[in-house]
Formats: sequence, structure tokens, C-alpha cells
Amino acid sequence: MIDKDLLLKRLSVIKLLYKIGLEQSKQTESISFFSILSFHDSIEMFLKLATEHKNIKSDKFSFIEYWDNMPHLTLKESMRNLNARRVNLKHKGLIPAKIEVEASRVNATDFFEQNTKATFDIEFSEISLFELIKFSETKRLLILSQDFLDKNEIENCVENVTMGFYELLVEYKENKKDWGNRTHFNFTEKIRFNSYNSMNQRNDGSEKRLEDVFEKVNTNFEQIEKALEVISLGFDYRKYSKFKMLTPITYRMSSGNYHMEIMRKKNWSNENCQFLIDFVLDCALKLQEFDFDNENLEPTEPFILEVE
Repeated sequence: MIDKDLLLKRLSVIKLLYKIGLEQSKQTESISFFSILSFHDSIEMFLKLATEHKNIKSDKFSFIEYWDNMPHLTLKESMRNLNARRVNLKHKGLIPAKIEVEASRVNATDFFEQNTKATFDIEFSEISLFELIKFSETKRLLILSQDFLDKNEIENCVENVTMGFYELLVEYKENKKDWGNRTHFNFTEKIRFNSYNSMNQRNDGSEKRLEDVFEKVNTNFEQIEKALEVISLGFDYRKYSKFKMLTPITYRMSSGNYHMEIMRKKNWSNENCQFLIDFVLDCALKLQEFDFDNENLEPTEPFILEVE
């Protein structure tokens, strides 16, 4: 029997791959068929884990032989059809119809919902992808957000998931500051406006107009910087745009607390709130694909490079 913590971690990876398949299946018909590969891989990983968990030797099992050796598994014929679609796509180059993609999505969902409890004594819905997140504060806030959403406490959910996103940026950039206390994800600096002293104060309003220009330039640069930051970190900018439209205007104070302002009514449906949570989760996993600590890049002893 596999250790419980390791079991939950591996089930989280399987659920992540399944969710990738869900996202792929909802895309345009020209590429949605890739979801069949993701669904099949996630189910195959599940079956392999199940045999390990039950101490069944499965090195030479074909896909469908798992059902012959674990009689409690359901949907054998549906999985046979899914396997056939996968073989046709991967090995024969036959593109499945949209209805086959939809059938694969339904079959994969039913498989996990029916077999996870019977195999591992845990509901599929209870498997948390948050266990895959290494950023502690972001993880805590996302767990809170999901709990609030499950209780239909929508405002609390939005507040915590919004903080979760900005804490993710803080946590990721914290150990990547250079000697000037900046990171390479800071792209601009504010242009400062030095007003005339009181002795030379002009009364024609030109100073105020110039100050407004400086303010507008700084605002534009801040928007450009944020777009560059999102893109440079590997986030999906289109999803980020939706995230921004659904969340309050947010300021992080020097104390670390957050101030939020809602300028207009938001459509905080359960579906949109789940999108916010999934977006921050995706961003956290994206950052974990390549992470580094600035301290590991600095030499342990003084080093001078001499160039002749």
C-alpha cells in the first residue's frame, strides 16, 4: 500500500492531467481532439497507481487488461472505445469527430467519479490540486477561496483569490532581487515631476498641465509594465485580462495588507469564481516549471573578472 501523502500527491497529478484534457476539449474543433490523449494518459496513470496500491503486478498489462484484474472497475466498454480513439489518433492519424471528443470527456469524467472512491477510498472531488503548489501563502489563500466558494460565500472567495494572485507574484519575485532591490521583472521606473518652488510659481496653469502629463505617462508605463510582467512570467494574457475584469482594483500596502476597490458590478457567478481559482492555480504551476533562487547564483567568495 502506498503512503497516503504520496498517494494524494500522485492523484493530484492525475487530476491535473485530466483537467488539462477538459480545457483542451473545450477549444476549437481543429485542436480539441488532443484532449483524447490527455484523458487516456490520466486514466492510464490512474490504473497504474491502482495496481501499485493493491500490490498487483501489472508490467505487461494492456490497457483493457486492468479491468480483468481489478473487477471493481466500471465503464470497461467506454474505456475500450476511448482507447480505440487514442490508437486511431496517435498511431493512424485519424482525427476524431467533435462528438467523439465530447464522448471522451463524459467517459473520462464518469470513470474518475465512479472509480476513485472504490479504488482509493477518496472521492475524486476531494482530490486537491492545491497540494501541488509550493508557494505557501498562495496555497493557503487558494484553499480558503475554494472553501468559501463551496459555501457560496462569493465575496470572500473573490477577495482571497485576488490576494492569492498578488501574493504569488510577491512570493516568486522575493528571492530574485538584485543588489538594487529590483528584479528583472521590473521593467519601468516612474518619471518624477519636480514642481517650481513657491518663489517661481506660475499662475497660467501650465505647471498643473505638465503634472497631469507626467501622471498620464506614468499610468501608461505602469500598464505596459504589468502586461510585460504577465507575459514574461509565462501567464496566458487573455486569461489574465478576464481575471482583471472580474476582480477588484487591488493595491498592496507597504504593510503587506491589501486594499480593494470595486468600480462597477461584477458577474461573480460560481463558474466565474472557479475560473479565478483555476487561473491562479495555473499561474502557480507555470512558475514552478522554472524557478530559481538568487542566492544560488551569487558566488560564495568575492570574484573579479579581469578583461584584457
